[in-house]
Amino acid sequence: AQRAMVNALVQTAEESRLEPIGVDLLPFALVRAVGSGNGAGMELEVTGDEAVIDVGADVTNICVHDHGVPRFVRILPSGGSDITLAIARALGTSDEDAERLKRGEALPEGPPIEDVRRVALGRAASFVDEIRSSLEFYAAQSPGSKVGRVLITGGGSKLEGFTELMQERLPAAVERGHVFARVRPDLNMPEEALREAEPVLSVAVGLGIPGRQG
Repeated sequence: AQRAMVNALVQTAEESRLEPIGVDLLPFALVRAVGSGNGAGMELEVTGDEAVIDVGADVTNICVHDHGVPRFVRILPSGGSDITLAIARALGTSDEDAERLKRGEALPEGPPIEDVRRVALGRAASFVDEIRSSLEFYAAQSPGSKVGRVLITGGGSKLEGFTELMQERLPAAVERGHVFARVRPDLNMPEEALREAEPVLSVAVGLGIPGRQG
C-alpha cells in the first residue's frame, strides 16, 4: 500500500479520537464476509479455488482464495461509474440521468430502456473481460490451480443482466455473494430493502469480522 494513503487514513482515525491498531485489506474482508469453505460451516460444492469479486463505483476488488486462505489479489481501477459514463456519452444524457437510467428508471422523454441496457451491457462486457483476464493470469501463475466458483458483490454487480453476462464469459460457476448468510441483519428494514442493501454491505461486514491470527 502507498504510505501516503495509509497515513491519510491513520490521520483521519486519530482526528476522530480513535487509536488505529491495525491495517486490513478490503479483498481479505470480502473473503471473510461471503467466501465459502473458510471455516464458517460453508463448504464449496465445486472443485477449484473461489474468487470473490466486489464491483464498486470506481474500483473492483478481486480475491482468489482456497478455503479462506487468500492466493491472489488484484484491484481494477474501474467499476459501475464506467457504465454510467458510457450511457451518458452514448445516449447524450447527464451523468445523473445516466445513473438513474442504469438503475432501470425510465425518464420522461428519455432514451428507450432497451437502448440503455444495450449500452450498459456492452460496456459491462469489456469490464467482465478484464476480470476474466485477471483470473486467467492467476491460473497461469499458479500451475495446477483453477477458479471453479465466482461470487460477485458490490453495488456495481446489481446491474440487470450482469450475473448472466459473467456466467457467459467466465469458465466457472457464478453466483451472488450473500453476506447475510454469514451474519444475521438486525436492521429495521423491509425484506426487499435488505436484499437491495446486501451487495453493498459485504466490505463493512467483512471488516467487522476478525481475521485469522498467526
